[in-house]
Amino acid sequence: MVVGIVAGFFLVSRIEDARWLTREEKDALSAAVARDEEARSRAPKVSRIRLILHPQVAVLTAVFFAMALTGYAITFWLPSLVDDIGGLSPFQVGLLSAIPWICAVIAMYSMAHFTDRARDRRPYLAAALVLSATGTYLATLGSPWFGLAAITLAAVGGKCAATLFWPMAQSGLDLKIAAPGLAVVNSIGNLGGFVSPTLFGYLKDSTGSTNGGLYTLSAASVLAVIGVALIRRSGGGTETGSGSGSDGPALVKGQVATGEAR
Repeated sequence: MVVGIVAGFFLVSRIEDARWLTREEKDALSAAVARDEEARSRAPKVSRIRLILHPQVAVLTAVFFAMALTGYAITFWLPSLVDDIGGLSPFQVGLLSAIPWICAVIAMYSMAHFTDRARDRRPYLAAALVLSATGTYLATLGSPWFGLAAITLAAVGGKCAATLFWPMAQSGLDLKIAAPGLAVVNSIGNLGGFVSPTLFGYLKDSTGSTNGGLYTLSAASVLAVIGVALIRRSGGGTETGSGSGSDGPALVKGQVATGEAR
């Protein structure tokens, strides 16, 4: 709670307030945003039904839904998985449960920094989802300590996938549907946050083991990899900026988009 309150004094809402950007970068990014807004204002309206059924919106929603399944299941069930180690106090369970997320924070920042100049993030997103699927599958094997290490891999893969997904979602949609399209992806995709813990708990109660739930998460991540191949590389905007072809504005927009996703 304290971190959240303090963060409110440091997070910024306007390009002009971003102290980590140079004047040239601020001007380039402001110009790119202005061009996007002008193009969006001239675009025809799209009905809600057509928006939901839009192929790219549907693919992005399916991929994000699969990602949410893994993310929320690990978040809610990790303490129970750690408690299976045995002989741990609640405080020790809490400390060990923090390990996957500490590793994920480091990996998220490193992945975002590494892929900022990438013209196509799809291979990296696919690799992150494969890592997530591998981690959840390996968690069904070996001892609980081995399972904790495997879940750490899954958490790293899932969180890295999130930093890669949102810039791709932004660039993969035409300008005329980008804003409402992203809202649909986020709203429907986040339903995975309800489905995943509920399904995981049902499978655990039915089988007496968490393996069934972990297998389901692995399968969801594998299906998401297939969906990644269907995501369009660029739409009305581009994944590397406003289409000017220069590395400067491209890098700026990639960094801001990645930061917002985080």
